Amino acid sequence: MTEENAIEAAGKAGVDFTAFVNPESLVEKKNARVWSLHKDAKVFDRFQFERVGYFCVDEDSKPNHLIFNSIVALKESSAKTKGKK
Repeated sequence: MTEENAIEAAGKAGVDFTAFVNPESLVEKKNARVWSLHKDAKVFDRFQFERVGYFCVDEDSKPNHLIFNSIVALKESSAKTKGKK
Protein backbone atom coordinates (compact mmCIF):
# COMPACT_ATOMS: atom_id res chain seq x y z
CA MET A 1 0.00 0.00 0.00
CA THR A 2 1.14 3.52 -0.64
CA GLU A 3 -0.74 4.80 2.42
CA GLU A 4 -0.52 3.52 5.99
CA ASN A 5 -4.32 3.38 6.24
CA ALA A 6 -5.51 2.88 2.66
CA ILE A 7 -9.19 2.55 3.58
CA GLU A 8 -9.19 5.84 5.47
CA ALA A 9 -7.22 7.59 2.72
CA ALA A 10 -9.60 6.23 0.08
CA GLY A 11 -12.60 7.52 2.01
CA LYS A 12 -11.08 10.99 2.26
CA ALA A 13 -10.16 11.01 -1.44
CA GLY A 14 -13.49 9.52 -2.52
CA VAL A 15 -11.86 6.61 -4.36
CA ASP A 16 -11.64 2.83 -3.94
CA PHE A 17 -8.87 1.65 -1.60
CA THR A 18 -7.26 -0.25 -4.49
CA ALA A 19 -6.10 3.13 -5.80
CA PHE A 20 -3.49 2.97 -3.03
CA VAL A 21 -2.10 -0.48 -3.86
CA ASN A 22 1.63 -0.23 -4.45
CA PRO A 23 2.21 -1.18 -8.11
CA GLU A 24 5.56 -2.68 -7.11
CA SER A 25 4.04 -4.98 -4.47
CA LEU A 26 3.84 -7.95 -6.84
CA VAL A 27 7.24 -9.48 -7.42
CA GLU A 28 7.45 -12.68 -9.42
CA LYS A 29 10.62 -14.73 -9.27
CA LYS A 30 10.25 -17.26 -12.05
CA ASN A 31 12.37 -20.41 -11.92
CA ALA A 32 13.31 -19.73 -8.29
CA ARG A 33 14.74 -22.68 -6.43
CA VAL A 34 13.61 -23.90 -3.04
CA TRP A 35 14.70 -26.81 -0.86
CA SER A 36 13.26 -30.24 -1.59
CA LEU A 37 11.35 -30.09 1.71
CA HIS A 38 9.07 -27.49 0.10
CA LYS A 39 7.81 -29.90 -2.59
CA ASP A 40 5.16 -31.28 -0.23
CA ALA A 41 4.11 -27.86 1.07
CA LYS A 42 0.40 -27.44 1.63
CA VAL A 43 -1.76 -24.34 1.34
CA PHE A 44 -1.10 -21.88 4.19
CA ASP A 45 2.11 -23.66 5.35
CA ARG A 46 4.60 -21.02 6.49
CA PHE A 47 8.33 -20.78 5.90
CA GLN A 48 11.16 -18.38 6.60
CA PHE A 49 13.42 -17.77 3.64
CA GLU A 50 16.80 -16.64 4.91
CA ARG A 51 17.52 -12.92 4.73
CA VAL A 52 14.17 -12.25 3.04
CA GLY A 53 11.24 -12.88 5.36
CA TYR A 54 8.35 -15.15 6.20
CA PHE A 55 6.14 -16.59 3.49
CA CYS A 56 2.88 -18.54 3.24
CA VAL A 57 1.95 -21.02 0.51
CA ASP A 58 -0.79 -19.53 -1.69
CA GLU A 59 -4.05 -21.38 -2.29
CA ASP A 60 -3.44 -21.21 -6.07
CA SER A 61 -0.25 -23.29 -5.73
CA LYS A 62 0.08 -26.57 -7.59
CA PRO A 63 2.51 -29.44 -6.87
CA ASN A 64 5.00 -28.32 -9.52
CA HIS A 65 4.17 -24.62 -9.34
CA LEU A 66 4.41 -23.30 -5.79
CA ILE A 67 3.38 -19.74 -5.02
CA PHE A 68 4.65 -18.11 -1.82
CA ASN A 69 3.09 -14.91 -0.45
CA SER A 70 5.21 -12.64 1.73
CA ILE A 71 3.68 -12.20 5.17
CA VAL A 72 6.53 -10.48 7.06
CA ALA A 73 9.66 -8.92 5.56
CA LEU A 74 12.91 -8.93 7.48
CA LYS A 75 14.37 -5.52 8.27
CA GLU A 76 17.94 -4.54 7.54
CA SER A 77 20.13 -4.33 10.58
CA SER A 78 21.03 -0.85 11.77
CA ALA A 79 24.70 -1.63 11.10
CA LYS A 80 23.96 -2.13 7.40
CA THR A 81 21.83 0.97 7.07
CA LYS A 82 23.99 3.23 9.27
CA GLY A 83 24.84 6.37 7.39
CA LYS A 84 22.11 5.82 4.80
CA LYS A 85 19.01 7.99 4.69
